[in-house]
Amino acid sequence: MTAIASFKIHPAIGIARLGNSPDGYFIGPEIPGANAPPSGGYKDSQMKVKRQAARFRIFAYDADGKVVKEITAADAEIEWTVQLANKKAGWKKFAGLKTDAGLRNASEKNRSQLIIDPGERTLGGINSSAHFDTGSFYAETVPLGEMRTDKDGRMIVLGGFGHSASPHNKKLTEFANNDGWHDDVSDGPVKASVKLKGAAKSLNASPAWVICAPPDFAPSLTNVINLHDALLQAAIDRLGEKIPDIPSFTRDIYPILSRANNMKWVSMMMWKMHHAQGGKPKSLESKHKDMEESMPLVSNDALRKKVFAKLTDPNDPLGGEDNDMPMLWSDHYQDQKKKNGEPRNETLCKWQYDYLQKWAAGNFIKDWSGLPAPSGIIHPQGLDKAALENCIGGPFFPGIEASWLLRDHFGFMEPFRLSHAILAAGDVTKQMALPWQADFYDCQQEDALAWWPAQRPDDIFTDDSPEMHKWTRWHVTDFQSMVEKWHHLGFVIKKGERYLESERNP
Repeated sequence: MTAIASFKIHPAIGIARLGNSPDGYFIGPEIPGANAPPSGGYKDSQMKVKRQAARFRIFAYDADGKVVKEITAADAEIEWTVQLANKKAGWKKFAGLKTDAGLRNASEKNRSQLIIDPGERTLGGINSSAHFDTGSFYAETVPLGEMRTDKDGRMIVLGGFGHSASPHNKKLTEFANNDGWHDDVSDGPVKASVKLKGAAKSLNASPAWVICAPPDFAPSLTNVINLHDALLQAAIDRLGEKIPDIPSFTRDIYPILSRANNMKWVSMMMWKMHHAQGGKPKSLESKHKDMEESMPLVSNDALRKKVFAKLTDPNDPLGGEDNDMPMLWSDHYQDQKKKNGEPRNETLCKWQYDYLQKWAAGNFIKDWSGLPAPSGIIHPQGLDKAALENCIGGPFFPGIEASWLLRDHFGFMEPFRLSHAILAAGDVTKQMALPWQADFYDCQQEDALAWWPAQRPDDIFTDDSPEMHKWTRWHVTDFQSMVEKWHHLGFVIKKGERYLESERNP
């Protein structure tokens, strides 16, 4: 066997998600593009939301940085160490991109009471477990989740149960900064030491990070700008990461166009834009089996240029009047307006815009032969991408899994792998809304822009009819009812050629 020089944990950033089911959980996506519903659905038999677990694996690398193999308990003694914490209540207020906002719970002198931090837990072997259940908010114990090793010695991290509360019965007054409140969102480092059988000593693997975030209620859809896109841009800008100069239509262009098109399944505004003449919406891929012959987005020069002209230039986000795509609120929200007085919309990442500019000019690889099936192979880069591609990459106001601190401030050892040098448990989520449900209520479509309909739907279809319904109908009417009833809401999944609401509590 090739000599092993180092070990790395993948995914570099794992995503777990909250759920109120006491026992039900499923493993999050591990292959890019493969995000089928778990067995039995996203809710258990009691209609409680299953938690999404993040599973971490260890891979061995040779001296040239090439993957040798995955390392399991059959190959080595593995000792995992994980820490989860929630620092929201003790951090600064969220105020967009401002860095000088005041503190949450500013009058509280004993700041340690605001930090939910049960400390590290360490596990070895197989089929073992430990709970993060000793942290507290004031005197109230707040469980943040658990860690488990599976039958092969891999690490599984489960987050909290979606419980948010105010021990002092404070009222919810806004979307992001509610004093006296806690939730059970968390994040922290995932570390491992590896001692190969027959080896004299252990080696530490390059560490990973886990984010325990709110649920994704439209898991079959991907955001126009996802977290993998945003962190790839960070890697290009700050680490010198190289991407192919000429984009492939199948690999690079089609995913962006398809994601934008599919927003119509979770946004009435987008549906009306795509279907101005009425009728039932169809998915992009179902309409075009042979794109070279029947899809003008490959062959029609004028159409490609027309589509590109609608995109806001990330190098000049306030310029132009008609270039208002994607129609998502900006990180800057209402701080700046475009020349025509309209609020500033989010832009694609610079690498996405550059690729689409080349596509519009005809400078792309025309390799379409149908929608490719997801690979059945689990590998390190695929694990990194699969974990992040179903997360919000913009707008970060503040976001769902992480905010702009992750994109703009924190350091990376390599693409997608956070540096642990100045980062501690709870730092990635401390900027997020408190509690998360208040943000989920508030961030619905307003004016002519949406927020994150691919995870927090605005409008949904329930059946084959062309009528859309509000996702929050009946159950949720204000901040408090989202805290109490978020788990009654439905999940949007693909059924045939359509994306329909499923598993909604009556």
